[in-house]
Amino acid sequence: MQKNSTLRQLKAREREVRRDLIIDAARKVFGTKTYDKVSMQEIANEAGIAKSSIYTYFQNQEDLFVEAAYRDTNRFINELEQRLAGPDDRAAIETLIDEFIEYCTVNEIYWKMITRFSLYGEISNASARKLDVVARRFMDMLDLVFEGEADTEQRRLFSHALFAALSGILIAFRKYPGRSAEESLAHMKKVGQLVQKMFAAYRQPG
Repeated sequence: MQKNSTLRQLKAREREVRRDLIIDAARKVFGTKTYDKVSMQEIANEAGIAKSSIYTYFQNQEDLFVEAAYRDTNRFINELEQRLAGPDDRAAIETLIDEFIEYCTVNEIYWKMITRFSLYGEISNASARKLDVVARRFMDMLDLVFEGEADTEQRRLFSHALFAALSGILIAFRKYPGRSAEESLAHMKKVGQLVQKMFAAYRQPG
């Protein structure tokens, strides 16, 4: 009885390892083009497995993309949450801006994957609902740094504006000509802190 239980656990673990391997491979491929332009064969080649093996775990490219994006965004949020100082605190906004820019710079594949999807991707309603869960969780986290705003709708508007501003900074300066990766990161953080000051000035009464 114990032997059968052990075997089941080993098989379950093996399946999880294989699933993670496929997701890691897909993440790399999705970082080079939009998911609808990616073939299962490309992912299989990257993972070093037969294409048919992928279909044991995922129905299609969309299913695989959504799972990769869902996992990575949750991981991103978890790391940001650990570094935030607290709600309605200037240090919290500064920390969030710095960490957001640095995370998306260091984790280039994730940033490319999400950006390409935002620009070109289309997914089914079921997939959209799954990604909406992490999107809302991310915006809820941003809302915390604007908790001083009594109006919930205004707070969410600030969160959307901050997210759009940071995304724009990354698109505009991530590969700035004539600058090293370190110089580009430092410049993006400077621009990010200017954005923080603009938010602070706008929110001051009077």
